[in-house]
This record gives sequence, structure tokens and C-alpha cells, in this order.
Amino acid sequence: MEPRVVLAAGFLGLLLPLGLERLPPFWLLAILALATVPLALHRRQGRVLAILLVGFLWATVHHQARLDERLPAELEGQRLLIEGRVVGLPEATDTGWRFELADVRLVESGQSLPLMRAQWFRGEALAVGERWRFEAVLRRPRGMSNPGAFDYESWLFAQGIGALASIRAGERLAAPEVAGLTTLRDGIRERLASRLQEGSPSPRVLAVIVGDRSVLSRADWDLMQATGTSHLMVISGLHVGMLAASVFGLFTLFGRIGLSPARWPRIWVAAGPAIIVAALYAGLAGFAVPTQRALLMVVLALLARLLYRQPSPWTLWLGALVAVVLIEPAAPLRAGFWLSFMAVATLIFGLSGRLRTEGIWARWIKPQWVIFLGLWPWLLLWGMPGSLIAPLVNMLAIPWVALLVVPMALSGAAVALLFDSGWLLSIAALLLDWLFIAMQALTGDMPVIRRAFPGWLGWSIGTVGILALLSPLARLLWIPALGCLVGLLLPAAERPPEGESWITFLDVGQGLSVLVQTLDHSLLYDAGARLHTGFDIGEAVVVPALTAHGVARLDTLILSHADNDHAGGAPAVYRQLRPGRVLAGQHEELPGELRASACVPGDQWQWNGVRFEILYAAAPPAPPNERSCVLKVSAGHAGVLLTGDLGIRGEFQMLGLDLSADVLLAPHHGSRSSSSYALIRAVNPTWVVFSSGHRNRYNHPHPQIVDRYRELGVEAVYTSRSGALRFALGPAGVRVDQHWRDASRRFWHE
Repeated sequence: MEPRVVLAAGFLGLLLPLGLERLPPFWLLAILALATVPLALHRRQGRVLAILLVGFLWATVHHQARLDERLPAELEGQRLLIEGRVVGLPEATDTGWRFELADVRLVESGQSLPLMRAQWFRGEALAVGERWRFEAVLRRPRGMSNPGAFDYESWLFAQGIGALASIRAGERLAAPEVAGLTTLRDGIRERLASRLQEGSPSPRVLAVIVGDRSVLSRADWDLMQATGTSHLMVISGLHVGMLAASVFGLFTLFGRIGLSPARWPRIWVAAGPAIIVAALYAGLAGFAVPTQRALLMVVLALLARLLYRQPSPWTLWLGALVAVVLIEPAAPLRAGFWLSFMAVATLIFGLSGRLRTEGIWARWIKPQWVIFLGLWPWLLLWGMPGSLIAPLVNMLAIPWVALLVVPMALSGAAVALLFDSGWLLSIAALLLDWLFIAMQALTGDMPVIRRAFPGWLGWSIGTVGILALLSPLARLLWIPALGCLVGLLLPAAERPPEGESWITFLDVGQGLSVLVQTLDHSLLYDAGARLHTGFDIGEAVVVPALTAHGVARLDTLILSHADNDHAGGAPAVYRQLRPGRVLAGQHEELPGELRASACVPGDQWQWNGVRFEILYAAAPPAPPNERSCVLKVSAGHAGVLLTGDLGIRGEFQMLGLDLSADVLLAPHHGSRSSSSYALIRAVNPTWVVFSSGHRNRYNHPHPQIVDRYRELGVEAVYTSRSGALRFALGPAGVRVDQHWRDASRRFWHE
């Protein structure tokens, strides 16, 4: 069989389990394993199917083993003493440290525990390889579940992390025990950081030497996102490939001029050092997927040359693809896997099979155009932002980084480590700083483009159009190809019909954010929190979720009050979705950039036949929670009542108003200080929504309140269990339209 057929079948088999909601039982796997034997002895089609089944079985067994390694359910939420070894590069956050722990065990029983991702609020500095004893609260991997937002549980599963730890106290037990690659990487980082001058130039250059992302600020990441240059600022496949090519060329040159003492063929002398140096450099990056891909393609290409073979680029690409997934079957759960491999595939497809041409277009500008077009569908698929200026910036950034910064940085690192001199390293850092200044000047205030996923039909049509534009027949097909691109531009997100409204309660953990949509308008009630770790739920969860719902701009943003769990994410939402107006309780306590006005009780308006009314908003000196802005949304005789953090005092003050609604947002996340019998009877809801975090420290919703709603015949739903939850309101009444966690469930989700 042709190698590409074998590789393609194997990759498909490895990929199939990731689409399952539940992994198949052992008895079914045993039957499939037995079936591979007669299939392998069959003709060509049977052998292809046997290879596919082998890939499926390999990946499934790997996934099941990883699930079995997760934190035991009986330890969930417990505060325990654990011991473990710090691995990876610890990351300093705004308020402490984030790091990973391996070789973890319980101090009391000695029970082994899985790889953990730990967060230490106001903790001490840690180093790779150190052993620590921690007092920690342990949790099983779990994340928020929203359309368009980052799937944290998928990321944890792909990383092999089986538990989360919130550190309360720690004691260092031992210095690094083994001088492994990770310890070496951390030591190099510390020594190079000490050689750089304080303040100027910046330590950004460490990102391209040891893959240390922590040296890049939030502003740096925003700029790289806006210019499409994120792949250049850490150790990437491009860097690994160019370094291998440089070493290979250098040793080949030595052989040609007679400096090599070996009598072997020059290619044998050059291939070994090239692979070793590329592997060491990839190791400095922690063997991330792009560096794995580049390293494997380098190894396969050099092995083919050593064996005097000339495999096609597609065979090398497929070989690297299958090798990465064989080593880590969960790798396709990460966007970086697809973007890395599809970037190379796009270049192979867009630049091969042509007559040789010369000139700056063929050599430099065209590859940027090919990458820009080729990755467009994949950025949409993963809900990632794009930038129209990316090709222009990359034409400057790629040669600057690859030909100047990386060689200078690696040479500077060698000089700094061997001779204790940082002048060359400082030059490399300065060159990188100049690039950031240039990128900032080129982008100005140009916004990042976010678009909703256009649906599989539109995505497929658009991808076909891009393939046509990149093919050798582009001059003949460009008119229909451009027509196909419309499929990527049309939003697939539906809107409610005239006279109806969709109310989506987002899963934002311990906080609140509710999207209200009519046919032509969008309103957001609260924006989630900005956590003390620096994680902004408004930016990371709310904005992507609204984009997935087809919201490009908000008509109105209402912030119930100024508490962080309701308004902390508002600045990020405001910057990216530019609401027409902002109304708020405690408007004077909010950041000035929001330009918030006070909620005025009695304020009413209509959008597409749907009525909106602000029922209540207490004035000072009422307590903050009692100043919550209460909004009622009505379509026909159906209604939803949004109450913020209103307490019993405010509930009683509203009793004279028309509070009847089918859906009630539980005031103050279901705390004991709210949800009075009087309010529940006045509203008389069919459903109550509790917006709170999974196993939150406030014990929301309180069991007493849950029992109260149950006693009065109200059905409770929880964002922590359902994920994003949508109700459809209209003249025919109210229905629950979607539970996102159920709709998107895969076997790794809790």
C-alpha cells in the first residue's frame, strides 16, 4: 500500500475517539482488536480498515488510562497535605504563582495522585525540580462551558493534568534532585535573566530562547494577536527548522573545505549534529506541538536523505502528523496542533506544483498571502481572532526574528553562559524590542477581527474556495472561488423571530452574565468577573460567547451593580463590543471608561416587539447589593426577571410592582440573604436559575434556598451543571432551548 494511504488511515483512526461522548467498554474494544487480524489478511481495503482500527484502539486505550489517573472523586474539595515535585516553568501571576506538580502523594496515606496544576495565592517563588509539601484544596478538572469560549477541560486533558490544587500553605522540602532537561531549562532562564540589564532592554528575548511565556505582558500578547505574530515570539517550528538547516549547512561546509576529520559522507557528518541541536532547542520549548512537528519533519527528511530516498513533502507532513498523535493522542484537542500542521500543509499546497519563478513575490510575499488565506478557516473553527494587517506585519517580522533575533539570541545565550557576558544577549533583546515598537506603529488602534463560526456548510464551502485560490488553477477559478469565500463571512448564528427573545445565562463561574437577544438587538446584563489571578472572564468567556451568538456590537450593557463578579469583566466587553449605552446600579463606582449612567426605575423600551423595563434600582445610601438594577424582559405573556445581587430588603420594596415572570434569576446567586417567600410567590416562576461557581466557597446556592424553591414548585437549573443555558420567550410561552454542557459533552468532560 502507498505510505500516504497507510498514514491517512492511521491518523483518522487516532482521531475518531475524540468525537465520542463516552469511550467504548472493554468488551467492545476486545472484539475490535480481534477483528483487526482477519482484516489485515484481507485485500487492500481490509488492511486500510485494520490500520484505522489499530489507531482507534491505541488512542482509546490511552484516553481511558488518562481518565483513570484523575483525582479520585472522594478527594474532591478536601483540604489535604500533599508532597510533590515542581515541573515545567513556574509562572508568576498578578497575585502569586501558577505551576505544575508531578510525583504527588498524600502525606498521610502515601497514596499517589495525578499530575496537578496548582495556584498559590501570594505564595513563595518556586524552582523547577524542588520538592514541596503543600496544604491544598484539591479538585477534579473542570471548567466553564459556553459556546465559542476556550474549553479549559479539553486543555487540561490534553496536558495530562488530572487534578487542580488551590494552595493554602507550603514548605520547601528539598532542592532540585535531578538535573534533567526541565531543570536545565529553568537554570538557563535564570542565568540569562540575570545577564539582561534591568528594565531596558526587556526580557522578551527569553521567550525565543527558552520558550518562557511569562516574560510577555498582557499588552504584548494583545499586540501579537492583533498582528498575527504569536508564532514568532516563542520557540516555534520555524525556529527549530531554521536552526537545524543552519547546523546542517555549517557541517556540510566543513566537509567541503576539508575541516571535517571524518571519512564518512558529508551528509552523515551533518545530519547527526543537526538533529541533536534541533532536539535540544525543541526541548527548551518543553516540546510544544509546533516544535514536535518541526523536529519530526527534520528527522524524517534527514533520514530519507541518509537512505537516498526522496519522499514527497506530503509524506513527510503526514508522517510527522501521525507521529505526534501516536505519542500524544489528545494533541488534536489543542488549537496549536491544527494551526501548526495546517500552516505547513497550506505552504506545501500553495507553493508546490508550480513552474519555478523568481522575484520578491514568489520568494517572500506569496508565502504570507498563502498562510493568511490558508489559516483563515482554522482560526474561525477555533474561535480565534484574526487581523487584516497580519500578512504585512509578518513580511517584516519573520525575517527580522528568524534571521536576526534568533541567531543573535542563541549566540548571545552561549556567550552569556560560557563567558558571563551579556552584551550580545542585550543586542538581541534590543532588536526584539524594536520589532515590537514597529508592530505597534503599524497597527495603531486597528481592532482585532472576531467572527462567529459560519457553520459546517459555510465553513466547507469557504475552505473549498480558499483551496481553489491557492491551487495552480487559481487564474481560471478565481471568480467562483471568491464567491465561495462568502461562506466564511456569513454568520451562522440564528436570531429569534419578530416578537420573541432568547435569554442566555452564560456559565461564568461565581458571577453573572446574561445575554438577551431579539431579532435586531442585543443586550448584556452583567459581564462576569476579573479574577485575582488576572484572568478576565469578560475577555476570555463573555466576548467569545457573544461572538459565537453572532453579536458584533451591543446595543445596551446593563451592570446590576459594581461588585467584581458582576462588573469585573465589563471593561473588556466594552472595549471589544462597544455598547451603545451602559446603565448600572452604583454607576459612580465603575471605571470611567465605561461612561455608565444610572439605572432609572420605570425606564422602558421595546425592541422587535419585546418589552424591557427597569423595575428597581435603589439610590444611595443603600448597601451595594440593594442597589442592584432589576430588569424585566417580556415577550407576549412570557417574562424573565433579572435581579443581580438584590437582598430581602429590596425584594420587599418591589412587592407592589408587576413581578410575574416564567424565569427568575435567583437573587445573589441563591444566598440565604435573598429569595424570600414573598418574592417567589409574587414572581410565581416556572424556573429559577442559579448562576454560581462549581463548589464555590460561598456555598451558593444555599440548600435552604434550594429547598424553598422546591417547596413552592419551582424547577431549579444551575449554570455550574448545565453550562450556558438558553430560554426562548415568545407569545407561545417559554421553553428551555439549550443546555450547552450536554450539547457539547465529550468523554473527558466532568
